Amino acid sequence: MAAARHPTRRQALRRLGAAPAALLAGCSLGRAPRTDFHVLRDADGQAAAPTGPKIDKVLLVASGAMPGLYDSDRMVYSADGRSRSYFQYGYWSERPAQALGVLAEGRLERAKRFREVASSTSGVRGDLLLSLRLDELYLDVSVDPGQVRLSVAAELIDWRSRQLLARRAFAPSATVPRRDAGGLADAAGQAVGVMLGELVAWVVASAAA
Repeated sequence: MAAARHPTRRQALRRLGAAPAALLAGCSLGRAPRTDFHVLRDADGQAAAPTGPKIDKVLLVASGAMPGLYDSDRMVYSADGRSRSYFQYGYWSERPAQALGVLAEGRLERAKRFREVASSTSGVRGDLLLSLRLDELYLDVSVDPGQVRLSVAAELIDWRSRQLLARRAFAPSATVPRRDAGGLADAAGQAVGVMLGELVAWVVASAAA
């Protein structure tokens, strides 16, 4: 009977070996909320690019956010449409302003309208600079259905003469499939896809002019 009350060494080792998998699955946390990291995507990344003559210039892309609420990997929501709060357990896999720059660079590269598209930090000598500033990206649950609201300011600069060629603000929104961090991530991808489609057309037109 005593043996039945005390596990053998082999049984104890099996239990220890199973512990990491249980921890990864969140089993040891009971009903405690799980911290999730969400990827900001371009939902329209395979959309057809605007056609036209190639622009023989190198385009550099820079992206950032104003210091403060959105210069972070924390996901943001608004309960009343006026104030902003962070999700307690929802995070972006990287800061959305940085992800936005990578997505914009990729979309412009696939459009193949410029001689070359590169990041402003790549060391490549550029002719034009596209500067993006993320002003807002949040889940608005004060409306029904809930909306993800995205606001981006863009400037196109002649990088050789330091002359501002064009400036525009983009403010698309998308309906959330559910009012949580995952819903924010899914709808944000839709809003980013719409914004990048408009951005590419605007950059090409402004650079050609």
